[in-house]
Amino acid sequence: MRVALRNAVTQTATTVRFIWNHPANRHRRLRQLARAFSYQVQARAFHRRVQARVGDRAQVWVDLHRTSASKALYANPPDWPQMRVWQQRLRPGDLFLDIGANVGTYSVLAASLGATVIAVEAAPDTAELLRENIALNDFALVDVVQAAAGSVAGRTRFTEGLDSVNRIDPAGVREVDMVTVDALIGQRSVAGMKVDVEGFELHVLQGAACALREHRIELLQLEWNEASKAALGVDRSPVEALLTEHGYQLLRPRDDGTLDPGGPFDGALDLFAAPIVH
Repeated sequence: MRVALRNAVTQTATTVRFIWNHPANRHRRLRQLARAFSYQVQARAFHRRVQARVGDRAQVWVDLHRTSASKALYANPPDWPQMRVWQQRLRPGDLFLDIGANVGTYSVLAASLGATVIAVEAAPDTAELLRENIALNDFALVDVVQAAAGSVAGRTRFTEGLDSVNRIDPAGVREVDMVTVDALIGQRSVAGMKVDVEGFELHVLQGAACALREHRIELLQLEWNEASKAALGVDRSPVEALLTEHGYQLLRPRDDGTLDPGGPFDGALDLFAAPIVH
């Protein structure tokens, strides 16, 4: 009981800090806190789901214990400044890949900007919520691929029931299809690709070797935390080396949505990468 209470207090404090410090809430902190409280009451007492706006024209369903969707309820756009980058970069007709799409906050944002989207999500329960969010917005140009992305095509084992931290795992309870980015896109060019696969980003990039070598991926967003150490026992230096080999440089997103090539990059939550312009 004490552990559960302590965890609940910690989670509540984390949510309050997120709402209070988020740039999107600068002039409406109290309103957003009230909205979060109201949602928690409805979800826990009445098992109600609500809708949250993402960007200017998209929405997602918010369910209890779904971290990615809940963030959209607490701030819009939730991943600031990363989503600000895509709001400035994506144009109608662009191709956007959402690798590790979860419930689809990035997918619906990109689609609302006019992009054609390939959303890759392996967990069956999460992929179903992703499809619900695509249907909620009536987006016709979003293709949901229920699979993991990796270095080779085939089958792999995957965890289940872990929300946004599901990942490839040899001890995973479910076997799923595995695809490569190169196979997904063929000879097409990609305006943007977000990769959030809980430490297996290197494998995804190895499966995109042809597109990276030919600079057919114009901009990448990559999770850049300690997850790779937990998953593979290595830091992010192999990812940086692979990108450098293919002529890409790392970039840090600023709050205004612009990109800064200056490091250091240790401790960043997400970084971007783009071909070096000579």
